[in-house]
Amino acid sequence: MGAKVTISSVAKVTGRSISTVSAALNGASGVAESTRAEILQAAQRLGYAADPNAQQLRRRHSGMMGVVLTAGQAFQVRLLDAVYAAAKDLSVDVLVAATTANHDQEAGVRALLARHCEGLVLIDPDDDESGRQGRIGKRVATVVLSNDAVAAGVDSVISRDDVGISASVDHLVLQGVRRITYIDGAGSNACVRRTRAYRQAMKDHGLEQYIQVVTGGTSEAEGARAAQQLLANGDLPQALMCFNDHCAIGALMALVRAGKRVPQDILVMGYDGIDLAGVSALELSTIDQDATLMSRVALKLVHARSLQRRGESVSLSEALEEFGDNIHITMKADQSVCVEVKPLMIVRSSTNFMWRHLNSSC
Repeated sequence: MGAKVTISSVAKVTGRSISTVSAALNGASGVAESTRAEILQAAQRLGYAADPNAQQLRRRHSGMMGVVLTAGQAFQVRLLDAVYAAAKDLSVDVLVAATTANHDQEAGVRALLARHCEGLVLIDPDDDESGRQGRIGKRVATVVLSNDAVAAGVDSVISRDDVGISASVDHLVLQGVRRITYIDGAGSNACVRRTRAYRQAMKDHGLEQYIQVVTGGTSEAEGARAAQQLLANGDLPQALMCFNDHCAIGALMALVRAGKRVPQDILVMGYDGIDLAGVSALELSTIDQDATLMSRVALKLVHARSLQRRGESVSLSEALEEFGDNIHITMKADQSVCVEVKPLMIVRSSTNFMWRHLNSSC
């Protein structure tokens, strides 16, 4: 007996997205008649048979996806923009709820569920101490993006912070420095895991005696304050690694204002790969998290999960196979998945050994 023919099977044969195939097979609007005819012919040829129970459920569904993010962080905006691009390719609608000091994540989720969103992407949410993610996941298909601290049964898409931080330390050590200080994220969601990765990377190089973590934050102002404190203490290291690019830009500018030359006097390394890091006045080395890939994976994953909840026979491996070796998928014991995306190092003049020595006055 042959393998069961699913919507994923029809999508693979026709080269169309799962959402387009689902819409065509179920008579939904928004699909060109020529495309619908092609899909229906392929489905008939393959022997696809719709599940009548799933069709009954489908009539009560919106097909809309929701995104919750924190306002004001450039990297999260990059992730959101990439979600919009992926939504266009998948032919799905996306609603967004931004969390602020007066509108928290839970309020954002409630607003999206009130609009009948069938899937939610939570971008770098707060740590799940209250089990909130688990409760959300029971109500609607949920994917956590850019944070691996998720509840049981909730899917996640993450960038490997341990890989990125380790690569940063490796690079700085190759530049001949040993005293590398880390300016942390001051309680931000990724702060603990990046700080832990820094400590481990320093130990791996036998540099335990040089480990130094100072309180920073996620903004330019907080990075500047951290650098100013190091300057005031007369405790400037050979290199600064910063929690994110905003923090690094603030630290770099504070050092320049104090008369320090980057990279001749001190190296500065950022994290996230925001556009501002590459402007000529800064030339900040950074770790680029592939926002486009992460967001596309997250939206395809949550969309596939939402179709499964409708009763569709959708294979996650087939839904994500287009990404190939660019991602690593781990299936957990509770049947949730964690998709890992490796970050990429971008070396610019703020940590460039050759630039440092060619432009030194020594």
